[in-house]
Amino acid sequence: MTDHDESVNHMEKTPENLYQKAKKITGLIDHADRQLQSVTALPKDAVKAVMQAEKQLRALAVENSLKNMPVEELAKAKLGIRVSALKNAGINNIYRLVKMSHRALENIDGIGPKSAAAIRHVVDKIVKSTQENTRVRIDPDKIGGHDERLVKAVYHLRKIMVLKDASEKEYSAKHVPVRELLKAAGPAKHWLTWKLSSSSKKKKALDSLAALETMLNDGYTETAAGLFAQSKAVHRAGREEYIKDFERNAAGYYATLENVLHGTTAGTTVGAGKRSVQETAIKNGLSEELAVAIGNVELDLTGLSCELRPYQHYGVQYILNQGAVLLGDEMGLGKTIEAIGCMVALRNQGQSRFLVVCPASVVVNWIREITRFSDLKPHKIHGSECDQAYDIWKRTGGVGVTTYETLSKLTLDEEKELSMLVVDEAHYIKNPNAARTQNVLRFRRKTGRALFMTGTPIENNVEEMCFLISCLQPDVAKSVQGSTSLVMAPEFRRKVATVYFRRTKEDVLSELPEKIETEEWVEPLAAEERLYRGYVLNGEFVKMRQVSWLMEDLSESAKAVRLKEIVEEAVAMNRKILIFSFFLNTVDRVRGLLSCPVFGPITGAVPVSKRQQILDDFEAYDGGAVLLSQITAGGTGLNIQCASVIIFCEPQLKPSIENQAIARAYRMGQVHTVMVHRLLNDDTVDERILNILQNKQVLFDNFADISESGKESLISSETVKKIVEEERAKYTDTGNGP
Repeated sequence: MTDHDESVNHMEKTPENLYQKAKKITGLIDHADRQLQSVTALPKDAVKAVMQAEKQLRALAVENSLKNMPVEELAKAKLGIRVSALKNAGINNIYRLVKMSHRALENIDGIGPKSAAAIRHVVDKIVKSTQENTRVRIDPDKIGGHDERLVKAVYHLRKIMVLKDASEKEYSAKHVPVRELLKAAGPAKHWLTWKLSSSSKKKKALDSLAALETMLNDGYTETAAGLFAQSKAVHRAGREEYIKDFERNAAGYYATLENVLHGTTAGTTVGAGKRSVQETAIKNGLSEELAVAIGNVELDLTGLSCELRPYQHYGVQYILNQGAVLLGDEMGLGKTIEAIGCMVALRNQGQSRFLVVCPASVVVNWIREITRFSDLKPHKIHGSECDQAYDIWKRTGGVGVTTYETLSKLTLDEEKELSMLVVDEAHYIKNPNAARTQNVLRFRRKTGRALFMTGTPIENNVEEMCFLISCLQPDVAKSVQGSTSLVMAPEFRRKVATVYFRRTKEDVLSELPEKIETEEWVEPLAAEERLYRGYVLNGEFVKMRQVSWLMEDLSESAKAVRLKEIVEEAVAMNRKILIFSFFLNTVDRVRGLLSCPVFGPITGAVPVSKRQQILDDFEAYDGGAVLLSQITAGGTGLNIQCASVIIFCEPQLKPSIENQAIARAYRMGQVHTVMVHRLLNDDTVDERILNILQNKQVLFDNFADISESGKESLISSETVKKIVEEERAKYTDTGNGP
């Protein structure tokens, strides 16, 4: 007799024990399976809640627009409508007419059946146009009512989607086998069924029960219960939690909202969203046939840890479909994210080696963005360990990030090709005879896929634009030879649209985000690092913060190099820029660095009346320009809505200082997206200060009264002393001291 037969016989002698055990195990597993199913299905209801909340908020916004629209708008239709008769009847805005019936209109003195029909026709067109053009914007300082309901609904959806992804992975892998095991184990739950079952069914039931018990012991039910409990906790989140989350992640909220409204499902843009991005592409020169074909490109973005907006998703499709392109999306639209999305999609197709070439000032930024937004492995091929990193990248793959200068030192393996070459700030290679250009082209020849990126409106110099296009698609460059004087002509744009793709914020954002904040991490250059080390070992905290601007030669300052790049790009786009520093000598050094129009500086020594004159001159200037200011002098009390780019030369010691400075441009009357750039040195006091300010233990209420919040520095003298000691230990402990 086998052990199994003995086990069956034993169970037959004690059916009650078997029944109780089987019922308990199957009950627990069944409950866990249903919990996972419940969490996986939650987004459907959450999406409906978002759509309903957005619909209500949009309806309110449309209503307010119509109430603020004077009845004189009817005269623009030139249909002979007697507006005076309507005003005499006390009707002063379009909203009043929306609510009136045709009969009520006819009863107004001076308005007959024909005029009533004309009024109804025009009003209907106005309402439709208003509905189509009204954009939902949420003011984080005035959240309440319908917009609060929308924030809450989007918060629920975003949190639930994270849980859904984890639940779906477990559910999709185990649901079918679990249901099969539960069915097979069924006879063991009831003594009569057990008695009437054949030996083979009894054996299968016992085997299934053992498999279910193993799942139980492996934590299956705990995983399901945990995800289910978290989903319930999401809906218990208080007002402060979801509003604070919105303030921290407003761009993410708008991305989620846009994807819901545009019908983005499982990474595929459908419905209105698909039509919208394709229409933008057609407007920019693509043929309708190609625009539709690009929109049908399937993407597997598994491993991309951020939500693409529909236009970014379409950008990835465009890049992959066209093979070699120049992406000119305006600064702040996420060109880096689109590039990372392309590399993730190609990696999921089996590709393995990607190379990013960029200015030295943004190498650290690329490394951080790749790590933050994907599961790709970045390799910094730059600096003292360049050769080692390059060898590892060639063997193992991933994303190599290098500089134009370093590229000249890298050799190519003849038998290996690149999966994709990404060239950031591509206008750096506008000169075909320059060594950096030749080095890039040497690598360009090793891959069919190349992405050149620039936020600078390169149409400003057509010859340079055509050269870059020739590096990507020579046939297109040849087709526009001789027609460069007609750069803005539809025919020229149509020809280059297959290789040059540019969207502005006005093109693709249904709402203009109030504020986009970017941490501009740079790696200190060699001389800068030596100077910093000396300040650290001498315990000079203030000079540690200023080190980049104490360099005798600012070309050896990574921050100065990056600041100049940001300013040049913004000025080329006719943007006005505010540059803040706590330190007067930093402001003076920045002034000497820039060659564009510079106003100020505004300092504590400048009288209030003079400050306003500086602002008036800055605002009146026609074109891109810079306003310099000490943050303590220009960070409060001034209205500078004409500026849309803000640069901080160093992190401040309390968030209220930066918040107040940003509020100079980030206020009612601002028509452009406000871009905030924080210049930060990697692995220095900058990083330590920023980490402290971002730590939940030390954040304070940003809505606190300014006079109160300004009394004390958030970073105490004890903390400053600790920072200096930790920075000093970094050098002395590693033998890098003097």
